[in-house]
Amino acid sequence: MLSLLALQVSTAVAAEETAAAVEIPENLTSEQARELVARLSDEQVREIVISQLDKVAAAQQTEGDPAVYIGQLRKGIKVAADRFVSMYRSRERVGGIPSNFARQLTEDGHVSGWTLLAQLVGLLLAGFAVERLARRMLSRTAEPAANRLSLGRRIDLAAYGLLTGLIQLGAFAAGAALAISIAARPTPVAQEFWYDLLGALLWIKLVWLVLRVLVSTAASDNRLITVSASAARQIRIWSILLTAVLVLPEPIVPVATSQGLDADTELLLAFVFGLIFILLLLTLIVRLRRYGASLILREDGQNGPIRQGLARSWWALAGVYVLLIWLLSLGRRAATGESSLLPGLSSLALVALIPFFDRGLKWLIGWYFAGKNQSPGNAGATAEQGITPAAPIGAADHRTPAYIAIALRYARVIMVLCLLAIFFHLWDIDVRAISAQLVGPRVASALFDISITVLLTWALWGIIRISIERKLEEGKPADAGAEGESEAGGLGGSRVETVLPLIRIFIKITLIVMAVLISLSALGVNIGPLIAGAGVVGIAIGFGAQTLVRDIVSGFFYLLDDAFRIGEYVVIDQIRGTVEKISIRSFQLRHHEGPVHTIPYGEIRTLTNWSRDWAIMKFELRVPFETDIEKVRKIIKQIGIDMMEDPIFGPLMLAPLKSQGVNRMDDSALIIRCKFTAIPGQQYLIRREAFTRIQRVFEEKGIHFAPRRVLVEATTPAEAIKAAAGALDSEQQDDGASKKL
Repeated sequence: MLSLLALQVSTAVAAEETAAAVEIPENLTSEQARELVARLSDEQVREIVISQLDKVAAAQQTEGDPAVYIGQLRKGIKVAADRFVSMYRSRERVGGIPSNFARQLTEDGHVSGWTLLAQLVGLLLAGFAVERLARRMLSRTAEPAANRLSLGRRIDLAAYGLLTGLIQLGAFAAGAALAISIAARPTPVAQEFWYDLLGALLWIKLVWLVLRVLVSTAASDNRLITVSASAARQIRIWSILLTAVLVLPEPIVPVATSQGLDADTELLLAFVFGLIFILLLLTLIVRLRRYGASLILREDGQNGPIRQGLARSWWALAGVYVLLIWLLSLGRRAATGESSLLPGLSSLALVALIPFFDRGLKWLIGWYFAGKNQSPGNAGATAEQGITPAAPIGAADHRTPAYIAIALRYARVIMVLCLLAIFFHLWDIDVRAISAQLVGPRVASALFDISITVLLTWALWGIIRISIERKLEEGKPADAGAEGESEAGGLGGSRVETVLPLIRIFIKITLIVMAVLISLSALGVNIGPLIAGAGVVGIAIGFGAQTLVRDIVSGFFYLLDDAFRIGEYVVIDQIRGTVEKISIRSFQLRHHEGPVHTIPYGEIRTLTNWSRDWAIMKFELRVPFETDIEKVRKIIKQIGIDMMEDPIFGPLMLAPLKSQGVNRMDDSALIIRCKFTAIPGQQYLIRREAFTRIQRVFEEKGIHFAPRRVLVEATTPAEAIKAAAGALDSEQQDDGASKKL
């Protein structure tokens, strides 16, 4: 019995040891996994499955855990600090790097230095010879640069130059590689070094090619990027220096550290070369501070204090950013051992390209809206605003429509958000985990949801606002900004200008309320009672403010009927004036003498609009009985024809001035009526001009106006005065009756 129990115990212990001793190799194929399972017992397979499930569960628990992320970040900072200390202690070993490099390259003295020099000269000569041959085969007549080329033509030339440059670069690489394969075959270490050096040279030549295409110093007026000649020269020279400092250590350091040098020494070398690169980059930033300021400042001179301050101090901010990126790159390499070259250069390029991204946005938005607005009716207005598909809009920001400025503002914010997202992705920064560790997971999640809600609401409002502003801009009359003498009864705005501002306010309030409710819901607030309470409050307001509801409903139908618009001259009972402001409950009239009348919609009984379609003006002329009526008719007709042909008054008249003949007679004159049709609000200006011309022509033709006279026969002076007053009153009543006709 005891022996049987001992046998069972030994068997169980052996099974546990066997299961614990089983290790799963990495990168198993499906066939290897099946073979491994076939060799294992059921207990071993069960233990392996349990261990793997435990690993998956632990990974799922720690994945996305803010505490784990912050812990890893703190651990990485501590590791980086320890590596920096070790790096500083390894400075004594740097002195042996040159001798180690020479020993490796000469294979412990078996290869002469002159041989290596001959190989270097040979690969350079072979590469340049093949490149020159390719250049001669691709040579063509240069474009004349006397006149500035269009943007499309400059892009074509840049694309052609880049293509031919890449072909020449490939020819250089082929020639140099052929020379290396022939001349350096007996020296394997040197051959590998020459190939690495060739790669570094190709990077330098590629950067030179791109800069030559973008900021050519030969044709200043035809550069793809607008820079001055001095700035173009400095950008090319310093960029080549920076590229050389960046890529030349790549083939040298591996050979120098192949024997006897540890990772701390390599980190120290990376620190030294990175410091040289950063110092050169900071020098370039300081030298280009004026050029950067010119990119920030607006060309029209309308710069606010923030823009001016940024233009003065951008180079200092850029320098601080460069130093932070360098320290971040060193810290990442010290903590993980991975190279930070790609994220570091990408981060620097993001900031350096912001001004050019901004100019690209200006051109793209201007081109888009100019193409949308390009129609026979508004082609002239588009050209007058200075917006063309081939030119950026930055030079005429003060004349561009409001919706373009709004679109540009929203595009800039989106650009900044995209650049921040790219920056965080490059450096593996989990903003959500960091915020969760700082303020707690629940608050961080709520803040994230609120941020997304606000961003989407803001973007939706931007689209709606741009559309409304564009419609308002298109709805303005062509002569809206022209100075004139328009008086009461002038043409008002379009129906779009009247209704869209109210719609804009309604949509804005709706979006704000929705965003607030969603944000409260994200914070854990139950918004159901709020919505129900709002409904109860709305019902209470409806019952308690019937006058308010009547005003709002009446105003809705007045606007729906298009009874009046902004800028129109209307008469309501005894109140008259120009519609100046429209709200939900009432609107304001500006009297032509200055006072402002506020009228609720519900108080309107009869509304007379003096600004629709046309205005007919009638006036009278008094001439003596002996005047030739036909002659007067022809004179007035000719004056009407002349005024229709006048460049100033002709566009304001819809029908010419003409005589309607003798309207009536009194005791002293013939009364001739004249009339014309004009644009509303311009009839008084045209009438004054008509009076001036009629008086001048009548004087030239010898025609006189008849004065008003009253003949009174009386026996006493008192009776004469009384009779004259009665006759005058009667004549005024007759004049008023005739004017109504």
